Amino acid sequence: MIRQPIYLQRKEDNVELQVKDPYTGALLLLEAKPEKWHGEQGFRIRHPNGSNFWISGRSGAWQAEDGHPVDRDLLVNIGIALEQHPFKEQITSRYK
Repeated sequence: MIRQPIYLQRKEDNVELQVKDPYTGALLLLEAKPEKWHGEQGFRIRHPNGSNFWISGRSGAWQAEDGHPVDRDLLVNIGIALEQHPFKEQITSRYK
């Protein structure tokens, strides 16, 4: 079940997310900005290098919806961060 996303609890336009790289365990600092895309509410996720993609929580899972290929384990960790679960709950993949 998806918890109430962070943008519904805070009024800031941009939120910094601490996300664990699912393959290396390294800390990634990503920016999440609430955004509507094709009429659906979600988040524009921005990496410090400038790359970005849009995600939404549908059917109990976070999904990249704008055609950008995003690793499913990374999406899980972004969702965990957006839902404000503890960092330790983010996964490290056993497949490297």
